[in-house]
Amino acid sequence: MLSKYAVDKQMHVLGGDDELIRNIESFLKSKGFEEETITYLKRIRESEPARRVKSNGKNVSGTYPSKKMGLSIQFESRTLELPAIFEKEHNPNVLEYYDQPPSFKISYMLNGKNQAHLYTADFFVIREDWIGWEEWKTEDDILKLSIKSPERYQLDENGLWRCPPAEEHAEKYGLSFKVKISKDLNLNFVRNIRFLEDYLLSSNLSVDENIKENICNNISERPGITIRDFLNQKNEFKADDLYTSLILGNIYTDIENETIPDLSAKLYISKEYKQALMNIVSSSTLPNTEMSISFKVCHGEKILWDGIVWKILNVGETSVNLINEVKETIDVPVATFEYLLKEGKVSGISKTESDNNELEILKNASPFQLENANFKYSLIRAYRNGDTEKYKDEVTERTIQNWLRKYKAAEKKYGNGFIGLISEENKKGNRVKRINDDVQIIMDTFIKEKYENIKQTSMMKVFLQFQQECKQQGYEPPSYYTFTKNVKKTPKYDRVKSRKGSKAAYASGEFIYELWEETPRHGDRIFEICHLDHTELDIELRCSITDKNLGRPWGTFLVDAFSRRLLAIYISFDPPSYRSCMMVLRECVKRYSRFPSTIVVDGGKEFESVYFETLLTRNRCLKVRRPSAKARFGNVVERLFGTTNKMFINNLTGNTQIMKNVRQVTKEVNPKNNSIWKLENFGELLNEWAYKIYDQTDHTGLGVSPYDMYEQSIKTGGAREVTRVVYDETFKIWLC
Repeated sequence: MLSKYAVDKQMHVLGGDDELIRNIESFLKSKGFEEETITYLKRIRESEPARRVKSNGKNVSGTYPSKKMGLSIQFESRTLELPAIFEKEHNPNVLEYYDQPPSFKISYMLNGKNQAHLYTADFFVIREDWIGWEEWKTEDDILKLSIKSPERYQLDENGLWRCPPAEEHAEKYGLSFKVKISKDLNLNFVRNIRFLEDYLLSSNLSVDENIKENICNNISERPGITIRDFLNQKNEFKADDLYTSLILGNIYTDIENETIPDLSAKLYISKEYKQALMNIVSSSTLPNTEMSISFKVCHGEKILWDGIVWKILNVGETSVNLINEVKETIDVPVATFEYLLKEGKVSGISKTESDNNELEILKNASPFQLENANFKYSLIRAYRNGDTEKYKDEVTERTIQNWLRKYKAAEKKYGNGFIGLISEENKKGNRVKRINDDVQIIMDTFIKEKYENIKQTSMMKVFLQFQQECKQQGYEPPSYYTFTKNVKKTPKYDRVKSRKGSKAAYASGEFIYELWEETPRHGDRIFEICHLDHTELDIELRCSITDKNLGRPWGTFLVDAFSRRLLAIYISFDPPSYRSCMMVLRECVKRYSRFPSTIVVDGGKEFESVYFETLLTRNRCLKVRRPSAKARFGNVVERLFGTTNKMFINNLTGNTQIMKNVRQVTKEVNPKNNSIWKLENFGELLNEWAYKIYDQTDHTGLGVSPYDMYEQSIKTGGAREVTRVVYDETFKIWLC
């Protein structure tokens, strides 16, 4: 249940600053805070964010339109801070939360020197039972920071991460400070909340009494029925009625553990009914959660951490000293090292693991060898069972005993005798390493220092230098072919990054399909994720009055990522601006009476306009910025630009395909001289193609047309009339 203050705060979103101030002051005084703390909290609440967050090439930042706060909340990461915002927004115990609160000074020791600087936390949170700052970090980042600055970030005896310098500042005012990590988030809960948010934020939810009774009766008769099965019944319940009943508490599903968007969540008449059913089924005992490791933490032991082999040099009272293969050393606090062990991020390497182990033998075995091993195993089993008829016509008893000896030896060595039956006699070629170890070291050094650097020296030139160095040291150099094979051992992305930088290497990197790490690549429903972008269309147009060539127009596209439907198009001769953004959203509302829940944009200035952001916030639309120079985050709209050119514009007179080879263009074929289309006529034809032809053509990535995908989403995700935006004069004024 919401507290009295929480209800007042949520009501305040629609007006009444004076009443809110009185409620806040009385709430803080009831907590026993001193006047100095209350004044400090007032300054935090009235301050603008200390900084504006940006995408830095790695993260996807943006703003979230908070109904609870009545303003936009910034987030720096869509996989960490944004889910944290969702939890705060829909947690009744959270009364207020602010992003990027005013900075404060912290000091700590680093490498024996005192460090002092201003520090900005991610959030300042006022809860019913807790008030203070929150700092969110990924698990990998906090581990690295604790090693780099052990006085700043530490792991306490309870396994919780802490920041003593920030806690010291908070204690001056009787407040708190928490370090939160990605592990603290229930991402399944966040995904469910995101899916149901349209209903959660509506203030006028209701279900017809007859429909409500039918839904409850149906679930009572079939407890544990999934959402998919429920919606596929002959009586054809509407998804909107089901989700509304869920929010109103008429029915129940475990929102923290079940997954609603994929329709697999199980439905019950109430939480108590589900618990009663679970009690009928005997529960199994909990597994032993005690930490166990397969090696002893002592000098000389090797460990595997984040794909790198480390050797333990020393185990002290406060830290564990490690060294890797390139002679880099690192001191890991004992608490952090124990945490790594407990979470399974560090594992021991057996001293025999460098030998041919079971996995390596299986990986290297050919199909013929495995077939042979299966044959041997069947005869050994027959021999052990006394079935002489099965093996006597195949091999001699002496051969069987030889295989059995190898089988038993493998049982002792690997714990699996079958591995001993994999013969190596059919392997072809000489497996003995031919390159001298010293030559290999010289070659690796030349590749690393001479080839993989920003000088971009050619491979042949580096090879010739390597060849000369080998001869000077009295070694016979390997061939150029062998040298190139060693160069290619480094992944292409890393090679290009070392030579040309991260932007050039992006094309060779891992393809990024989704905006949300734990959700489907393009959302769970229509209007959840929409992409907005501009492109200069490949066609020359003329003025409808003077018939003068006006050049190429700009097109602004709004695309629904889930269905790939082109929701709206706006074309103009004006270069991209906030006006283009406003007009395409106006067209979207005019056509569908819906506003996107999330808009994905790039770092263009037009998307930072106050007018544009105000429009998004007013309609509770989340803005997500694509990382700079990461075009694949916008592949949905970028591909549609290409489809539009290929399927439509390139078939029109005056298209600019030929301008790709401008030196071959003559006056007779120049698009500027052959353009015939006026902006008005072209716009009508483009709309006809986009809203009818493309819309009802099967999409290769979906297997169905965008229109069919759109209709299917309405059936399973709801029409969501609660989000209806009226296209009236008031809405048009917001677009001015």
